Amino acid sequence: MEGEVTPEQAEEVLRALVDGGGMDHLDTALALRLLPLAQDIGHEHLVVGLLQQAEAAAADPVDAGWVRLEHLRRGNEGDVDALLALATEAEAIEGGIRLAAAALHHGALVLHAQGAYGEAHAVLGRSIRHRQKAGDDEGLAYGLAARASCEKALDRIEDAIATETERLGLMERLEDDEGLMESLADLAHLHATIGEVDLASDHLHRSYELAKDLQDLSGQLVAGWGLADLAEIAEDWSTAMLQLSDVVHAFMAAGLPAPEQVRERIRRLTSLADGA
Repeated sequence: MEGEVTPEQAEEVLRALVDGGGMDHLDTALALRLLPLAQDIGHEHLVVGLLQQAEAAAADPVDAGWVRLEHLRRGNEGDVDALLALATEAEAIEGGIRLAAAALHHGALVLHAQGAYGEAHAVLGRSIRHRQKAGDDEGLAYGLAARASCEKALDRIEDAIATETERLGLMERLEDDEGLMESLADLAHLHATIGEVDLASDHLHRSYELAKDLQDLSGQLVAGWGLADLAEIAEDWSTAMLQLSDVVHAFMAAGLPAPEQVRERIRRLTSLADGA
């Protein structure tokens, strides 16, 4: 589906399905795809109905597995054993490789949230191999980002840089500017962690320019904040203030107030510059 769907459009589509009796004709894949739309407009009864239709329309074990995964996501999210069991079953089913990758990925996220970073990393490795085999580049991007997060938490910074560099290359091949912007910022933080300030600065400047092109205020905030960090390390208070002032101006141009933490940091930097 190209373009963004507004809540109003989503509600119109879903109401047409319900009022026109079209719900009964949805296949499992479409019913599951419509679930986020139903959630976004706050119609819980539609969520229940779509889940029931997805289950009723399941034509094979793979369809049934996707429904089961959705129930696990929405129910007992901490049930890692059930997610791993589903993945193992899916690996043995013809056409189940994407389902297996998704179940493993979600299980890894639960483990990550529990602080079991080593286990999460191992499970993500299995998921990523499935993503690569299936040619699922979008899923692979999410998997690489999660693996880099695990490696960072395990203080394996060099490994995290290698993983994030792989993700960066994938975003460039896909010409995904938003993903590229995020990956550059993440990679910059990793390089800064081990003192590679010049590389970090290059990545952040590139991320910031992409964020401006995309008019992504969050991206500008992340990159601008990081550039200010690097300037502070060099005790270059004026450059740090300039970076943050650019962020403030971007928010003002969009008719929004800049985050208070940005304004507070500018005030602190002003005091440092006055006292230098």
